[in-house]
Amino acid sequence: MNLGSPEGTKDILPPQAEIAGPEEKWRNTALYQRLEAVARATFRRFGYEEIRTPVFEYTALFHKSSGETTDIVEKEMFTFGDPEDAKGTYSLRPELTPGVIRALVDESLFSKRSTWKLWYLGPAFRRERMQKGRFRQFTQLGVEAAGASDPLLDAETMILFADVLEGVGVRSWKLRINSLGCAACRGGYRETLKKAVAPELARYCENCRRRFERNVFRILDCKVEGCVALSSKLPAAIDHACDACKAHMKGVEGALREAGVEYRIDPRIVRGLDYYTRTVYEFSSSRLGAQNAICGGGRYDTLVRDMGGPDVGSVGFAAGAERILLAMEEPAGAEPPDFFGVAVTEDLRGAVFRAVTELRRAGFSGDMDYEGRSLKAQMRSANRSGARFAFLIGPDEAARGVVKLKDMKGGAESAVSVEEAKSVLRGGKA
Repeated sequence: MNLGSPEGTKDILPPQAEIAGPEEKWRNTALYQRLEAVARATFRRFGYEEIRTPVFEYTALFHKSSGETTDIVEKEMFTFGDPEDAKGTYSLRPELTPGVIRALVDESLFSKRSTWKLWYLGPAFRRERMQKGRFRQFTQLGVEAAGASDPLLDAETMILFADVLEGVGVRSWKLRINSLGCAACRGGYRETLKKAVAPELARYCENCRRRFERNVFRILDCKVEGCVALSSKLPAAIDHACDACKAHMKGVEGALREAGVEYRIDPRIVRGLDYYTRTVYEFSSSRLGAQNAICGGGRYDTLVRDMGGPDVGSVGFAAGAERILLAMEEPAGAEPPDFFGVAVTEDLRGAVFRAVTELRRAGFSGDMDYEGRSLKAQMRSANRSGARFAFLIGPDEAARGVVKLKDMKGGAESAVSVEEAKSVLRGGKA
């Protein structure tokens, strides 16, 4: 019987735990907390509201939204339930965008407001080959701005994510953008692309040959070295875009320049999902090696309509938290606790517990020993905890109704009441 963690998953441990090697530095709850705090604050500044959707949906939702020929739908979903059930099977969400759009339509939210700017953060699941920073359960954060077609909104989502990266200390990043065109011009580009690929089709990998008829755009997304070399010579989508799509792309580029966000045009950025139209983009980091993508996004102007909602434009991105954390250049330690309570004698543990509880209720973080250990052992625990202060209660302090407050860094000590200790913890000197 295997009782270890399932393949493709990892435990996220407290900062004090021993993590095996720098490649797994992201397995630190303090790093997640830092990323989540920065992301939440940045989303709020940009006017995005949080949405939480179920971790599983009807399988048909992903077939409808992500596309029948995508890797996600063909081979990466965890699906369960009875195939004979009239309602269909369920799948753990491999991405969060379909569920967010489903919720907007399902809850008739567009009747309440024409545009919704939403953000999410939560687990997603894909049955895929393990790679650096890629797991079968991972944490995805992203935004969906649904209800508008303004190119400024495309740029806003990119600027937002760039701000998140800067906020968590990811400095080695690059942004590449492209345009896939719209329904009016994609058909012509599709035929142009097929004509260009056909003479060399036998030299492409098996996946690309299979995709040639089903979704030729996916050939541009192939990461196989030989296919990358062949695809680099193919016609670019933006060169075959209609005037409206070219104008949209110019609007996106202009907004990025206004915001001082560096980018480059990359005709091979197509993203792996069928719902994208016009703008697509990808953030990458050199700190991740060959598998360097940390965020992908773009515009999907037909998805809301295709899922039964109004005919409105939408744009968004999704990023893997684990990859962001691997790209962080300065790992963050945990925020040190404010105090550690120490009982000089066993019979005074109750008095220390009362003081600990009062300080916690006043908003301070801290702990105490729960194993009845000696004074010396308790002080060792106080040191290991990284607490700014330790407070001790011995017979003398108990008789006087005070605690002995010790600055763990400077060593200064003073006898103060618990109320006075609160003032010191807020920033005063012991």
